[in-house]
Amino acid sequence: MTREEELTADIVEKLARKKVTGNSKRQVDTVKNWFASSDQGQVEDLLRELARDPESPVEMYGGGGRDNVRLTSLMDAKDWLSDHKRDLWWL
Repeated sequence: MTREEELTADIVEKLARKKVTGNSKRQVDTVKNWFASSDQGQVEDLLRELARDPESPVEMYGGGGRDNVRLTSLMDAKDWLSDHKRDLWWL
């Protein structure tokens, strides 16, 4: 797994662990701050790529000038993580 693939899976896993789905949402800046400062620029780019990918469990949400993201569902995240060979012992 490349560093980019690993970081992408880390993003989805962190959103799932924090149950960012349904009415719960997080600003892109908040999500990228969950990661090391050296990864934050790449995390933001990957988060936006995930939101544009129809196969991804991540979606952009809301408006009003805020850049919010959330998972389409925890089940979608679980399936996506499983497809990407992530350990789901915590879910």
